[in-house]
Amino acid sequence: MDTLAKTLQGQFVAFDGPDGSGKSTQINRFVERFRTQGVTVREVREPGGTPIGEQVRTILLDPENEGMTLPCEMLLYMASRAQLVEQEITPALA
Repeated sequence: MDTLAKTLQGQFVAFDGPDGSGKSTQINRFVERFRTQGVTVREVREPGGTPIGEQVRTILLDPENEGMTLPCEMLLYMASRAQLVEQEITPALA
């Protein structure tokens, strides 16, 4: 493992912003840059990133659920995040 990979081991980076702000473009550049330098990068998305999280994502993005209350929406996002942290993020940082 080279020096850069050792320095970045166990780091967590998040990209956030409104739809259409260029998050995907920046994530792709970030991932490509670090992978070419030998750094292992794990990408996840939120909501989603796990089988359960993807089911939650489907519910959240379904136009038929437009009348969802804010507390319901918040709890669904929290459920997806809890699953993602437990199943993917925590093990990746260990």
